[in-house]
Amino acid sequence: MQASLGYHPDISGSEGSTIAPIQLLTENQKIYLDPESAPFRLTQYTPLYFSLVAVFCQLVNWPAMDVHYIYVASRLFSNVFTILAVCVIGYLIYHITKNKIAALLSPLFLYQVLSSWFLTTSRPDSLLILLISLFIYTVYLAIQDNANESWWYAAILIAVSAFFVKQSGAILSITPGIFWILTKQWNTLFKLTLFGIAVFGLYLLILPINSVTLFLTNIIGGVANSASWAWFYDWTLQHWLLQFAPLIVSNVLMSAYIIYQRPSKFFLFLTLASFLFFVFSTMAAFKIGAGVGYYQDYLIVSVLQITLFICSASHQYLFRNVFLKSALSLYLFIAFFYCTLFVFMKYKSGNSLNFEGIYIEEREVARNLYYVKKLKDNEWVYVCPGENFRGYFLNQFLVKNILIPFPDLVYLANQNGTFRYDKFEAMARNKQIKYVISNKGIPPVNIFNFDFGQSLRYSSTVGSFDIYEANN
Repeated sequence: MQASLGYHPDISGSEGSTIAPIQLLTENQKIYLDPESAPFRLTQYTPLYFSLVAVFCQLVNWPAMDVHYIYVASRLFSNVFTILAVCVIGYLIYHITKNKIAALLSPLFLYQVLSSWFLTTSRPDSLLILLISLFIYTVYLAIQDNANESWWYAAILIAVSAFFVKQSGAILSITPGIFWILTKQWNTLFKLTLFGIAVFGLYLLILPINSVTLFLTNIIGGVANSASWAWFYDWTLQHWLLQFAPLIVSNVLMSAYIIYQRPSKFFLFLTLASFLFFVFSTMAAFKIGAGVGYYQDYLIVSVLQITLFICSASHQYLFRNVFLKSALSLYLFIAFFYCTLFVFMKYKSGNSLNFEGIYIEEREVARNLYYVKKLKDNEWVYVCPGENFRGYFLNQFLVKNILIPFPDLVYLANQNGTFRYDKFEAMARNKQIKYVISNKGIPPVNIFNFDFGQSLRYSSTVGSFDIYEANN
């Protein structure tokens, strides 16, 4: 919460790619454009999370240019969604087991791990895990009340909604379909598939998707980075995933037992879901730019499966061993302190940088362009990326005029040949980039590594930034 209210420009990884769409929707502007034309903007994710936060900002009259308010709104929404998600899991555990300790410790463990992964703060992932929790709850109700198909309809509605929060939510729609096939519920499969297609079409009509073609180009091309074993090892396996290996091993052992014994349909569904979620997450985690956050859905389902298995009256005889009880207690104890300390140290490391001062300074640069140089809506500004987030806030303050607001995404798309950016170089050569902002004393550069040449001339300095203008 402290970090959420602060001025750190990116507390969760590529936070700007969440803030900019919210700003644009707050101003009733399009978020899905041609990524190969100015402003060369990639909106990676589907729009449901952005839309919810933008509507809130409009209701409380927080304009897009009050950038800190947009940050606070997104971060607080994410925190609320994450807390609600783990509470739903805790309530489900209590509903099934009546075990208050399990219903308290399981969501606490989930929250600790999700917090240490950082990827549910000011990101669509927070709403996604809430929908995953609600999805699992409705599936449980549907299996328990087999005669009432309304819970399956609710589950599919949630599953399709999850896709429109983030593309990885598509696995929620696939899982019940495979479950119905395995249990030979052909009638349910047919009816719910048609219902899911209808909900999908409705979302395409009511959400801010100005063009289905451009929408698909952004959400598919925007994440079409090449796969890399080295990236997976560095960003997922080495630093994150292996720390929770006991969870994965427990899930595998219990899944094998469940498949052999078949104690209930819900246990079978959780086992199927944990397998599909893990495979899907691992495939996605090999993508350059991906991280351990893709395992959030697997984490939720596996913790739920393990907790319910341990607390089940028919399985308690398996866990009477004092050593197993002590090992579980020790694991939870270590995880609690590890995750808490990790989060504290991660955010503490940024306290030495005066982000509030950087925010104020970059706001002044934007004001200089708008009020002194009279920057117009159809004029473009390029911000040269700097170290320690220098220039990061300018992408938000100049969101309507910024050229390449997400340089990391565009760099990867260019390197992998996903999109062509010849038009950017042509704009620079033809002096169509009105302003280029670089750190003071550093000549302007761009992520494509070509020389701006004589297309720019020095204009002025504001704070620690030099402003270059098209040399017309």
